[in-house]
Amino acid sequence: MFFNSIPVLMYHHVMPLNSPLNVTPEVFEEQLNGLTRKRWKTLDGKEFLYLMGNPKESRKKCLLITFDDGFVDNYIFASPVLKKYKMKALLFVATDFITDLDIKRDNFKPLTHKEMWRLAFSERKHEVMCTWSELREAEQEGFFDIQSHGHSHRIPNFIEISDYVAIEKDLKLGKELLIRHLSKDPLHLAWPKGVYDEKAVDIAKKLGFQGLYTTQRGANLNNPLLIKRIAIKNKGIGWINKKLIIYSSSILSKIYHRIRL
Repeated sequence: MFFNSIPVLMYHHVMPLNSPLNVTPEVFEEQLNGLTRKRWKTLDGKEFLYLMGNPKESRKKCLLITFDDGFVDNYIFASPVLKKYKMKALLFVATDFITDLDIKRDNFKPLTHKEMWRLAFSERKHEVMCTWSELREAEQEGFFDIQSHGHSHRIPNFIEISDYVAIEKDLKLGKELLIRHLSKDPLHLAWPKGVYDEKAVDIAKKLGFQGLYTTQRGANLNNPLLIKRIAIKNKGIGWINKKLIIYSSSILSKIYHRIRL
């Protein structure tokens, strides 16, 4: 069947730098402009959950854009382009790295993903991560729907040692901080590094999360607890259009993965 699946795009960075996990602002604008010309509709979290729970509703040309981690380049470079094209995106933030500082971003220096994480785990995290005031602004403007990426970004470590008490504390704290600072109860959770297991899913469900996001590729039909995503590269709209055609169809996505294997 065609257009029975909702493609979910996964970004990490948008900034003027050629590096892994980054899309330059020029390419990002080309991508969103192309999506607009092709009349794709971007969903917010509420709309996405509704369509996932009502598979008979039309989802033709619907897609979800997501950003992981909460790096400030999303606020500096991605948000103006989203606003320009009136598009929506989910921004999954790890709350341990979000500060309440008042910072001017005139001197922001683009760094690689690895370098930005190194700073994020230091006293200089405010240089590379969004602040609460920036997240509030993005939420109020309507182009970013802020959601959870846990608190410490250490869920993979906790799963490795089967510390499910730590997992519950981490997810709960991340949720509580979003409620406190943004006055919203997040219903969506992106697993840090895409790592999860059955027990972690049960914990997330118990805490009230309704949409759970992986880094796996595939079709999204009616299971919001196993959302699959397309990792977006620094490539033009032609590349994205091919991916959207494939992942809008459960049949085409199955064929594509069989060929790749």
